[in-house]
Amino acid sequence: MKVYNKKGFVSGIFMTALGLLDLIASITQNNFDIDSVILIVALLVAGSSTIMRSVSQKLSREDKLAELDERNRLIALKAKSRSFQLTQIISFLLMLVLLVMGKVSGYDGFIAMGVGSAFVLSISMFAEIFTYIYYGSKN
Repeated sequence: MKVYNKKGFVSGIFMTALGLLDLIASITQNNFDIDSVILIVALLVAGSSTIMRSVSQKLSREDKLAELDERNRLIALKAKSRSFQLTQIISFLLMLVLLVMGKVSGYDGFIAMGVGSAFVLSISMFAEIFTYIYYGSKN
């Protein structure tokens, strides 16, 4: 058996292992509910199909071509950009709500969580600035 798409193979092994670990945890804790069964089945099916695609030469070639397609790459870039913007907005709103809650209630835990959210927001803003400078200097 030859692996033609190593990244797909590793992700398939990882998903299958997660499914098996969830199955083992559900068996040992005797807490089978519909959510865990759906998750286990989805992980095992997705993992095994990804493994099968990675060992098939034809399917691996199709996956690599789809990955290199300009339209798919543009969609991925737009999705990552928008999700980053949404993450920044949510971090700001969470910070604002937590700081207001801390001020109104007087509980220092809310203020600490608000400061942590502000720290996350500042890291994401600095990362955005530095990547903008980096890619601006390359072009």
